[in-house]
Amino acid sequence: MQHGQGIRCLLAITVWLVGGCTTQTYAPASDAVTRELKIKAGDEIRVITTRRERLSFKVSEVHGDRFIGVTAKPHPKELHPAGETVEVPFDELAVLEVTRFETKGATLATAAVLVTVSAFAVVLGAVPVLPPGP
Repeated sequence: MQHGQGIRCLLAITVWLVGGCTTQTYAPASDAVTRELKIKAGDEIRVITTRRERLSFKVSEVHGDRFIGVTAKPHPKELHPAGETVEVPFDELAVLEVTRFETKGATLATAAVLVTVSAFAVVLGAVPVLPPGP
């Protein structure tokens, strides 16, 4: 592997690790279970309703019985265009997928990745090591 390829590979891994996004899928059985998921404004969710409607949206409000948000770029089989305000009652949720940026661990992962990438860059000769002082 050439030095340039190794660096590009390490940078790709760094971006992937530092991203800090997680996606989890749930099939909430009740309103109480849905509330326990602690979905909040800013979370991006995809849902399939009990009427088999599919929606992807960014949550703007969470009420005791429903989510309100703005649709994102639609995935296949989604009928709502991007930018539309939608409300989804909890009792109509069949499947819910939430994507969140996880800040816990992201800082530690970032530091670990930066140290690793820097060490590989020095070993591969991409970053010159300073000559010893006088």
